[in-house]
Amino acid sequence: MTFTPTRTPPRRRRPRPWTTRLVVLLLAAGLAGGTRVAGAHADGDPASDYLLSQRVFFPFDLTFPAEQKARFTDFVAAANAQGFEIRIALIPDSYDLGSITPLWRKPRTYARFLGQELTYVYKQRLLVLMPNGYGFYWPGHPSKRAYAVLDTLPPPRSQANLLGSATLAVERLAAADGVTIAAREAAPSGAERHGGHQGLLVGVAAGALLLGAVLGGLALRHVRGARR
Repeated sequence: MTFTPTRTPPRRRRPRPWTTRLVVLLLAAGLAGGTRVAGAHADGDPASDYLLSQRVFFPFDLTFPAEQKARFTDFVAAANAQGFEIRIALIPDSYDLGSITPLWRKPRTYARFLGQELTYVYKQRLLVLMPNGYGFYWPGHPSKRAYAVLDTLPPPRSQANLLGSATLAVERLAAADGVTIAAREAAPSGAERHGGHQGLLVGVAAGALLLGAVLGGLALRHVRGARR
């Protein structure tokens, strides 16, 4: 007598409930949002991208009070409007250099590097601030006179002093060129440091709120159905 084994048919995978699929999609969206923020932070030389169209590069993770930031931005705009064209890179941390970290605490070298990166679009003055000092670059112009002015100024040292130090440096450099910037807006010191994962947390939190709202609605419908 020959024994013929019976084959057990493969079990069909049960489709995931739509609520489970929704959870996966929302978490993926939140992680993708955080990844995009992290990718922006990891750019090869972030300031060179921002300063192509902006007059000031502000640090990624150093958030100044809105009023101080607005006053400083207006001050730089006033300097440019009065003929003293300048763009400024505030670099309080090596993180703000992207992949150019070997130039950290080398403001003069970085100013020349950054100025050359911008030269196809912007050919005017460039000022760099790092905690240990200042960098200056102006294509086709010697920097000796500018550094003679900047060397008389104390370095920013701390992140809280960046805006005040930058304001003073621009005023002194402009004065050396015979330009007095009207309606000076002094920038008080003070800043807040936020974690580098802020973008990721915001994305996940938004997804969690949306998921809670959807699941709450489903639960309410279930309760109403049970009562009926």
